[in-house]
Amino acid sequence: PVRTEYLAYEAELVFAIGREGQEVPEREAASYIFAYGVGVDLTRRDMQDEAKKLRRPWCTSKGFDLSAPVGALVPAERVSLAGRTITMTVNGERRQQSELSKMIWSPEEIVLYISSCYRLMPGDLVFTGTPAGVGRLSPGDLVEAAVEGLPPCSFRIG
Repeated sequence: PVRTEYLAYEAELVFAIGREGQEVPEREAASYIFAYGVGVDLTRRDMQDEAKKLRRPWCTSKGFDLSAPVGALVPAERVSLAGRTITMTVNGERRQQSELSKMIWSPEEIVLYISSCYRLMPGDLVFTGTPAGVGRLSPGDLVEAAVEGLPPCSFRIG
């Protein structure tokens, strides 16, 4: 991407919202998750650090063309997250790996929280957070994020 010398990656479990809702009741949270996938949250880290220092919003460091690639989504009813691991490789070298069970909030808990702040709409994609090992990417790097049982998210930095 333009205007950065430090492009950072974060592998994340992603889920898609399947129906409209707000203030979702706890017993219904799982029913709002339509599908699961794996994605990479890309950040122009140098731009983010500068914005933080100046006490300015840092949305341009997170929101830019192609900033959130996601692999193919799999319907939630066909996915079990139990015992699954998320991994991230750059040029074949493992950079991140962790069990999904170590997530701070479950997908259902995330639905509860975000639906208290926003109206959920079908097709919304929710990135759930990243394990340790966030790092820098360079032009030409081949990136692959994977969660066992889901199609990987693979791309090359242009």
